[in-house]
Amino acid sequence: MTALLGYRRRDGRIGVRNHVLVVSTVTCANRVVQRIGFEFPEVMCIEHAAGCMALDDDREIARDVLLGLARNPNVGAVCFVGLGCEQTSAQLLREQVGDEKPAVGISIQSCGGSDQAIERCRSFVIEASRKLAEQLREPFGAAELIIATKCGGSDWTSALASNPAVGVVSNRIVRAGGISMMGESAGWFGADHVLLERARDERVREDILRVLRRLYDSALNRGKRIDEANPSPGNMAGGLTTLTEKALGGVRKSGDGPIEGLLAPGETPRGKGLWLLDNPSLDPASVAGMAAAGAQIILFTTGRGTPIGSPICPVIKICASGEGARRLPDHIDVDITDIVESGASIDSGADRIEALMHAVASGERTRAEAKGHREFVMPQVGVL
Repeated sequence: MTALLGYRRRDGRIGVRNHVLVVSTVTCANRVVQRIGFEFPEVMCIEHAAGCMALDDDREIARDVLLGLARNPNVGAVCFVGLGCEQTSAQLLREQVGDEKPAVGISIQSCGGSDQAIERCRSFVIEASRKLAEQLREPFGAAELIIATKCGGSDWTSALASNPAVGVVSNRIVRAGGISMMGESAGWFGADHVLLERARDERVREDILRVLRRLYDSALNRGKRIDEANPSPGNMAGGLTTLTEKALGGVRKSGDGPIEGLLAPGETPRGKGLWLLDNPSLDPASVAGMAAAGAQIILFTTGRGTPIGSPICPVIKICASGEGARRLPDHIDVDITDIVESGASIDSGADRIEALMHAVASGERTRAEAKGHREFVMPQVGVL
């Protein structure tokens, strides 16, 4: 394999992108972030729909996710923008980033108004962009890759072809010394026995069961069942009839290796190997959680097609459905329909996914990036 090319960070990690990130810590600061996005379309801007009057669990998730996004190796510099009286202040987050990368915390109340905050943010963005433009990519190996695997708009071909092909890629990365992560914890019901058998030890098994019990009890306390939300109408139209059927296909994108541990929202892996993420199945919220966990690249399988992207991570769309590939051809990066239609091997699909993943890691843009898809939803306690 030829060397990959990325941006070395102060903490030693590698980014495959060199973003300036501007993020709101509370909805009251969203207009400032919007204005920066209008003026600097190349800057990644994330708005926050909450930030005040949240209970501890959601507040902790928001804080950890915002901090995780800022610390993602694809981010070269970060500007936090707050009002000044929110539950997690911009300055607090800036302090937690420390000297990992250029960072600033801006408070509208301290600045004297939104116009002044925009000006301070503008000055930071201009200077940070100039410095990052001077940074050159340098070689790195597969052992420094950090990927996350995701499925959305799934159908029967996801279970039989695209998820297994991504699972092969996941295995290859782990065996090379890298990191692979799989989320969507509400989608594990029905395949929980598979994950429990692959848990590294009893502590990991207990962590998986704890998350599943929390999700099950949360739905039960509302008089509902998990399978009332999953599979979705589109999944069923695509041939996935039950939660168990969908789950058994979904977990195949994690490969077949041992599971090292389970990560809370915003938590990063504590070592190499395969990790589970406790995050929602809702596509933009799940992708946000993966970016907050430090993923450089997201491998996203889809049977029915979806345009979802990320402000932080390149999202590679993989499709094994002829109907899905014809429905949304401009949003599919890797077409592996020949696995279903003409009997091509799963390994051949994995080879093509891996080849594009390496190209994207070295700078090639995904379809979602080219089309400006930067969807973001904050993971929350009540979202499946």
